[in-house]
Amino acid sequence: MTQLGANAHGEVLAAGRVPDCYLGLRLDPAGDAEAAGVLIVGPAVLLHPSVPQPDGTLLYELLTGHPDRTPQELVFIADLTVELRAWPTDTWAKLGIDPQAAAGAMIAAWRRGDLTGLQLGELTAQEALALERPAMTYVRAQLADRLQRQLARAARRR
Repeated sequence: MTQLGANAHGEVLAAGRVPDCYLGLRLDPAGDAEAAGVLIVGPAVLLHPSVPQPDGTLLYELLTGHPDRTPQELVFIADLTVELRAWPTDTWAKLGIDPQAAAGAMIAAWRRGDLTGLQLGELTAQEALALERPAMTYVRAQLADRLQRQLARAARRR
């Protein structure tokens, strides 16, 4: 990847290497009585015209091209934030990228019916917070495991 180059370990992104992973986006509740949820989208959604660019493209490259990414893996923006720290330009701000704006655009397009995605889970307050805080890796890992089981069940029903 030309924008990031090699990371501290000498690894480079290979965009599209794992095209069958997923990105999980926090869905805020409509009302106070509801729990937050997660919108699960495929990586190609990041390249949709409704997603600000180059933000979507860089997120796509990091999501699908990270050397540690595995098929069917569910990743959140906070996870990508942690992974980005291995590169010299280690923050979204240094890259001029706003992942939250890209996430908001994807959610808005999904709500309009322009993009496909799967809404899952009722998040606990701690899980919802973990989607916003990169340091809460343990809680996000537990959430990803739970949601990946739901995703697998949904895929079997199709």
